[in-house]
Amino acid sequence: MLEEDFYLEDLKSKFDKINPSDYYLAYSGGRDSHFLYWFIKEYLHEDRIEIVSINTGLEHIEIANRMRNNADRILRPAKSYNEIKEDYGIPCFSKQQDQFIYGYRQQVLKGIPITKTYRECVELIGQKGLYAISQKAHDCLFSGNLHKVSHLCCYYMKKQPANNYAKESDKKPIMGIMSCESRLRKLRVTSCFNKKGYFYPVWDLTAEVEKKIEQKYDIEIPEIYNLVDQTGCACCPYGIYKKETQKEFDLVTPAQLKFFLWYFGDSYRVRGLNLEGIGKCENS
Repeated sequence: MLEEDFYLEDLKSKFDKINPSDYYLAYSGGRDSHFLYWFIKEYLHEDRIEIVSINTGLEHIEIANRMRNNADRILRPAKSYNEIKEDYGIPCFSKQQDQFIYGYRQQVLKGIPITKTYRECVELIGQKGLYAISQKAHDCLFSGNLHKVSHLCCYYMKKQPANNYAKESDKKPIMGIMSCESRLRKLRVTSCFNKKGYFYPVWDLTAEVEKKIEQKYDIEIPEIYNLVDQTGCACCPYGIYKKETQKEFDLVTPAQLKFFLWYFGDSYRVRGLNLEGIGKCENS
């Protein structure tokens, strides 16, 4: 048996362990969640699993169209962009570092200032089980000039709507998360189920095997994947380290670009993106 067929049969055995009516597919329209969509609909011919998307309004057009075409239900963010930016702050460095920055500022607001040296900050974060803050993030924070930064955009855009839906429907999500995609996922996703019963059926899938299956069964892959590695919220500052954000400036609509420059602009500048000339034609 070929490797790709062996994996599909193994994946089928994983789905045999769940009651389909108790789960829904968390469908982002991206490559991995669409792979599961194809598997559920075309390989298993299973119609009892509801397909649920969350449209934040920040997706690439191709990805948003996939949601509209394939989802049974589309959820909306729990808070508006304005509320998130004003009340909490925007993404900047990474989720872990932004979490530390936000937490530090909350401590200061309570009158409980903590250490300011870079070494002590690294030690403090280590005690909390988080990744170390970078020197640049530390220096920006303690210069006193850093804008409102937090990790909570993702939470209010995606996680809270998903949590609310899970409670209302009494269903658990099927997540298209592959542990090979990042160091953090390797640590957090180590089996098919977590403590809450969330289902991670492709946690052990590799990019190589996924590609073989896509090619053999002619699974649709959006053209956007020829240009970027991952599709989530377009132009998010968290993609800067992979050079994804810079690429995406040329891939979004003029209206989207204008919004991103307003919403994420402060973080772009802190991260050193060259914004000269970007958006001028659209705004003229």
